[in-house]
Amino acid sequence: MAENAGRTPLSGELAQRVVDLIAPTISHNINVMDEHGTIIACLDPERLGTLHRGAQRVIAEGRPVLITSPEPGTSDRPGANEPLVIDGELRGAVGITGDPREVAPLARVVALTVQLLIAQEDEQDAATRRHTEARDLIAALASGTASAESARARLAAAGLAPPWSLALWTAGTPRPDAAAAPPPLADTAVARLNTDLGHRSAVLHGALWLVGSGAAPDLPLPAGVRHTATEPTDDVEALLAHAEESRALCRYAGLIPVLGDTEPWSRDIAVAVAHLPRRSLEHLAGRASVLSEAQRRTLLAVATTTSMQAAADSVYVHRNTLLQRVERIRATTGADIRRADHLAALQMALYAREALCVSHTD
Repeated sequence: MAENAGRTPLSGELAQRVVDLIAPTISHNINVMDEHGTIIACLDPERLGTLHRGAQRVIAEGRPVLITSPEPGTSDRPGANEPLVIDGELRGAVGITGDPREVAPLARVVALTVQLLIAQEDEQDAATRRHTEARDLIAALASGTASAESARARLAAAGLAPPWSLALWTAGTPRPDAAAAPPPLADTAVARLNTDLGHRSAVLHGALWLVGSGAAPDLPLPAGVRHTATEPTDDVEALLAHAEESRALCRYAGLIPVLGDTEPWSRDIAVAVAHLPRRSLEHLAGRASVLSEAQRRTLLAVATTTSMQAAADSVYVHRNTLLQRVERIRATTGADIRRADHLAALQMALYAREALCVSHTD
């Protein structure tokens, strides 16, 4: 049958699951035949794999066929056979064994039920395949072992053209029963994003990841979700670096800013802190634990502005007040944040404290 070239064959495993699901509700045997008329699912194991002549007629003529007197030497039984149409394509036939006049109405109902169930299962299987493929792609990008050539080939195979972007979302706090918690609505978002030809999404390392062509879309996620995204880039090496950095950040959710938060955030510092050994993180966090909220805001203001006056303006205090806070930070920590090295060390301490407050590690 030339018109069937390239069509995905009907799965015998899938058809058997559907038959086993329907069979308890009726008192007749059910057969499902593929596009060649071969029985691929039924309640009689001896008939599996045999040719059903009635089904061949159904497929050839595209109409129901009743069998009253089966041909000698065939596996046919008296009954009614209906076309099996899925997504507008004739994919096979469904047969009900029994007096053809009695089972014909039932055969129509069963055929429709089989069509609906197989279509649903097909879609679920396709969604599972899409998710697996997306997960494999993202895991490869974040592995730290992918070459630029292999990454470019994988992206092209997924239908993702440059410029590429990478984004992830993770929960604000870890679940009490697990070491890693994907954000709420992650499964729904993954299913929706993987039907979009321009994006691939998966839950990995406790976060919802997205890689795609162009900028990452906004997702309807609740407040408190942490989020980071890269600008679209044509440089596959940059994309790989971002993916590896993101995997490191996933270890410590507190290093990822809360969605919509306007507080200054440095990806470079967050990534550097994420790579530190646990003992170093704890030591750094201890330095930051002595800072008050006002001192913490003062430190961030000095770190993200170009002068003491600009820092004072950003936190709405007089310059002299800011300098007094700077001196109190020096007295408390021994670090003078007017020095670049001292300032960088205390910034890392603040990030370390956030990392340990919201951690995806044990």
